Amino acid sequence: MLTYDPSSLLHKSPSGAVMRSENVSFNVLLTEDYDAFYPIWFLIARDGGPWCEMLCEEIERTAEGAKRIGVQWTSPEEGLFFYKFCTKKADGSVLEETPVHQQTVYKNNFMTPDWLRGALMYQIFPDRFRRAGKKSLPQQNKTWIFREKWGEDPVAGPDENGIVQNNDFFGGDLEGIEAELPYLADLGVGVIYLNPIFQAYSNHRYDTADYEKIDPLLGTEEEFRHLCCRAKEYGIRIVLDGVFNHTGSHSRYFNKDGAFDSSGAYQSKDSPYYDWYSFSAWPDKYACWWGIDTLPNLMEENPDVLDFMIRNENSVVARWLRAGASGFRLDVADELPDGFLDALRQRVKEIDADACIIGEVWEDASNKIAYSQRRRYLIGDQLDTVMNYPLKDGIIGFLKGNESGRDLAGRIASIKEHYPAPALYTLMNILGTHDTQRIRTVLTDGESDAQGKEKLYAALMIWAFMPGTACIYYGDEIGMEGGSDPMNRRCFQPELADREIQLYYKNLLTFRREAADLKNMELTHLSGEDDYFAFIRESDSEVLRIYINRGTGIVEKCCGGKPDNMMSNGTVDIEGDQIRMEGRGCAVLHFRKIGSAGVAGTRK
Repeated sequence: MLTYDPSSLLHKSPSGAVMRSENVSFNVLLTEDYDAFYPIWFLIARDGGPWCEMLCEEIERTAEGAKRIGVQWTSPEEGLFFYKFCTKKADGSVLEETPVHQQTVYKNNFMTPDWLRGALMYQIFPDRFRRAGKKSLPQQNKTWIFREKWGEDPVAGPDENGIVQNNDFFGGDLEGIEAELPYLADLGVGVIYLNPIFQAYSNHRYDTADYEKIDPLLGTEEEFRHLCCRAKEYGIRIVLDGVFNHTGSHSRYFNKDGAFDSSGAYQSKDSPYYDWYSFSAWPDKYACWWGIDTLPNLMEENPDVLDFMIRNENSVVARWLRAGASGFRLDVADELPDGFLDALRQRVKEIDADACIIGEVWEDASNKIAYSQRRRYLIGDQLDTVMNYPLKDGIIGFLKGNESGRDLAGRIASIKEHYPAPALYTLMNILGTHDTQRIRTVLTDGESDAQGKEKLYAALMIWAFMPGTACIYYGDEIGMEGGSDPMNRRCFQPELADREIQLYYKNLLTFRREAADLKNMELTHLSGEDDYFAFIRESDSEVLRIYINRGTGIVEKCCGGKPDNMMSNGTVDIEGDQIRMEGRGCAVLHFRKIGSAGVAGTRK
């Protein structure tokens, strides 16, 4: 039998994605009684290309008599490759073969911002975070509603004409965000990710009206610059939402409603913006995002669009980076063409080599196919990293009983194997966003409040210590609840915080910040069973061991002895070198290796 596991250094070294020209050892393990009459072949192919066959050679025999047979391989170019092992009979027919595995090869100079590694990010939906002062609604050909009472439920559902307007505003603004910087710094936040802040019609502002102007309800460019400067004083960077796939139909570029005095694409074929859009029958039939006619798609590779957004001296990208932004989270990155992403990365890194480019991708971004085209987000010439939806989905699936601990370990192992290290260790790890239900609501569904909290605390334990940037959706840290949009976008009201959840977040984030140097810790081990999941982070001087029991039974595992620091929830005890969890519980154990200094402590 052919045995192969790409996560084991016995079978593949180095593990994971590799740089171009890096030598890789692929080895298959053969049982002692394997018929040696048939040779073992290693087959590898560039994505979409023909198989290249290499005859395997014996590497060593194990003490048990099994043989390790393999090849050495070096890729001359970056890209996506697929490989397998097989045995063939004399007539060329395949006797046995392993599953096909993926090998990602990335550019030698691929680097991502060091400040993202191990950081704490905080996502803010600007209209609902804090209102410092009431500003006037703009006077345009639209109907806006200003909500006087902060904290009321937002308007939900379609109006009498069946249209979801998203036109009620609570007046959260940039000054309000700046006022909360001490709170965010105390939480340990190092990065603020802002949902769109440019002038728009809707309260979510994904229907941009003017890329060169801050929405008047939020403030001014001067106030944005001041926010970035003040945030920097607290050691906090600001990342903006880059909505470059589409504009609003009401924008100055499309101007369907005549709200702007300039000539938009909807108004005239002579408009300088006409070629920015794709009309099948001008003016009323045009390409738009998911068929929503208020969001006409941009022709992103049109030279004029590229110049305006990216290439001009004072392009949209350049303007806001120079105003103080530290990068962009790209909305619907899988709908942005390669030419646009290539140009964007080149320009962003020219202006600020340390700026970040994070893509909204909901699947495995290393092998994503969008619109029948394989994407190359993480090879080194487009994105730095992506939002980690696979992790979020895996954590929720495991804690709700839809997947086993083995399934969760497999999900994470796959991402670890497929993603280049620079992207893996800067992943934007989320448990919820403005596009999803609140994590507390998801995990409490069908459970008592106490049971929901048990699941929440376990979810946070996994989320907090995974490689990458841990991102809090505003208000999750005070126990906010909410279902689908817009109830997941309620106003931030810290005075209504669930104090138990708030304290757990505070203790967990303090432990995360003080107990270990996550920035320099590798993910070295993953394991899972039906109701059990565990992983290890490790550096030259420290080890973190994280244990989760979602079931009601008792779990006993080897943990390496008494930790220097520990945080847990539920009934968790350390006896000798064993950890014992009785029923639902979770724990993180911090060990310092011999010779490293520190102060021990325990936190429940």
